[in-house]
Amino acid sequence: MLIFLPILTLSQQTDSLKIDYNYINSIPQNADLFLNDIYIGQTPMHFIWDAKREGRKITIKMNGYADFVYTPSTDNFIVNKTIKLIPDTINFANEIVFKDKSSSFNKPIKIVPMAIITVITAGSAIMAYFFKSLAIDKKEEYELTGDPALLDKKKKYDLIGGISLAVLQIGLGTLIYFHFIE
Repeated sequence: MLIFLPILTLSQQTDSLKIDYNYINSIPQNADLFLNDIYIGQTPMHFIWDAKREGRKITIKMNGYADFVYTPSTDNFIVNKTIKLIPDTINFANEIVFKDKSSSFNKPIKIVPMAIITVITAGSAIMAYFFKSLAIDKKEEYELTGDPALLDKKKKYDLIGGISLAVLQIGLGTLIYFHFIE
């Protein structure tokens, strides 16, 4: 079976050369392709075209890019090209970035609640760090001295740090809600 693979590949290549396929591609791809102002599909495209008989005008169009018009030379009727389309600088930013979109939020952002939640979130993050540090210190002291009062303080600081961490997570979730979802 492997012996026939090179023979099949070679025969397909020579058949394609006999048929005289034309090839047009564009960067970016999926641009509309017209031959003599007749739409034939999108790039990349292989096609059979008798330029001697049918004329020689190739047009590539894509929204947001300048139209590309190409006329093959009279010496070479087989086309094999990749065209880099040039952005239409006049309307490019408006069509691509804001097409069917508003440049502002549907509802105005609620500044006062966002500011309050931001302060609460930042404060709870600082408190969580501070009380967890105190709990670690009290644990180290307890391990050195064995005083049960230090262990009680460590548990109290861990509880306060855990509550602060929960408030931090709720605050971040609320900020995300107000900023992105609402």
